[in-house]
Amino acid sequence: MALFRSIRFNIYVGLAIAIAAAVGTLVPQTPESPANVETFQLHHAALSRVYHFLGFFDLYHSPWFMGLLALMAFDIILCKLWNRPPDPDVVSLPPEETNEVEAEKHLSMKAEALRLKPLKAVLVAETPYREAVVKAREILRAKGYHLREEFSLPQGSAFLATRHRLQRWGSYTTHIALVVILLGALIKGVWGFTEMIPVLEGSSRAVQNIPQWSVHVDHFRVRYYPGTMNPSSYESDVRLTDGEKLLAAKTIHVNDPLDYRGVRFYQASWGAGGMFRKVLLEIGGKALELAQRRAEALPGLPFRVEADMMLPDFTITPDGRPDTASLEPKNPAVRFTFYLGKNKTRSLWLFMNFPKVCLVEDEDGRLSHAPPPPFHLAGVEPILFSGIQTAYDPGYKVVAAGGILWLFGTVFLFYLHRRRLWVLVEPRRKGSKEEMGASPIRLSIGGFSSRGPKSYAAEFGSIIKTFEAELSGHAEIQETRNNIQEVF
Repeated sequence: MALFRSIRFNIYVGLAIAIAAAVGTLVPQTPESPANVETFQLHHAALSRVYHFLGFFDLYHSPWFMGLLALMAFDIILCKLWNRPPDPDVVSLPPEETNEVEAEKHLSMKAEALRLKPLKAVLVAETPYREAVVKAREILRAKGYHLREEFSLPQGSAFLATRHRLQRWGSYTTHIALVVILLGALIKGVWGFTEMIPVLEGSSRAVQNIPQWSVHVDHFRVRYYPGTMNPSSYESDVRLTDGEKLLAAKTIHVNDPLDYRGVRFYQASWGAGGMFRKVLLEIGGKALELAQRRAEALPGLPFRVEADMMLPDFTITPDGRPDTASLEPKNPAVRFTFYLGKNKTRSLWLFMNFPKVCLVEDEDGRLSHAPPPPFHLAGVEPILFSGIQTAYDPGYKVVAAGGILWLFGTVFLFYLHRRRLWVLVEPRRKGSKEEMGASPIRLSIGGFSSRGPKSYAAEFGSIIKTFEAELSGHAEIQETRNNIQEVF
């Protein structure tokens, strides 16, 4: 247990979590971006096997990362929360003594403790002892201090006055909040999930983690900034079903998800694959409309033509093959094949943005330039997909509660100014209870502030002046010490 209660060990665990989070930020994560993971694996096969073994592609749900979170929570409980909130200036005073020798000894100890306080004063007044004790309490209550009787005998009375007692709970509360936040993260890691569901417009796909649910995208719309191919907004008309039962329906867009039973469906991305509804091939001044993979005869010619694939953002790989740089239709290109009877030509790639460019694809899939043909691609209507990110976080409310608790702890710790006053009232004449009750008094007071003696000096001086006025006495405020010692 000594190892786990070590602050140094706790720092090492926190550092390990920070490094792991950095890895999770740099390495693509399967739940959020499966396409990026596939691309990474394609280009870094050997490294991908290592990452897969270590769980880096789904780091936040890996057993070792959740183990680090649990270990951090366990360490905090042992290091900080095992005992009561630390408060070195609160030390129980001895019980009330009936033996006069012992009573005098304890009063002497209190006087010595007061002399060690960072702020201290001694007041001599003619007010009777019994009345002075009552007035001293009333003064401090009027100043907003909470009083706690510590020691009372005819030979003297000592009590403690505190203001903003909640401040000492600040550190304790923030550590509790951190444990609660870690608990929420563990709940999410064990029972929560995140997945990306690309759904073609007009179709549906099942939710992998809840297979009885299906996400339907009835319509998808994308709007562009005028004169550009940069999207300004995009949205999907989404239905969530369980078999034939409609569970929920909504038009979702960025930052406005569909929420059903704690499972949220976000509009996360969009794009175009290799599918399209139709293309327009302009030949001989006429536009021929072609559906995907359906050969059509060319008017007045013995040829048939088929359009079978579209690449939304055409590019060429280093080995000379066609590929797409992204899923946005920034540079759409369509592959055409011409047939004459049972014979067919090599496939041609035509471009929307570059009508005079034509590339020929050989049997191995490699490209070469060809002269501009007497026809060109006049239009294409791609079938877009909507990238729906599905997320379920059962630990969200726990983390939110921890965050609120952290806020309270921070306010307690940094914005509350805790003050403590130790007051010792002694009769200046000894004798019977009646005689001492009527005796003039000597009042010793020591002060402490969580912000240091300098910030408390003005308020402490104001309190002493109030004592002087109310008790008709004269006080001497001693120099402030730099060291803060809290005994009593």
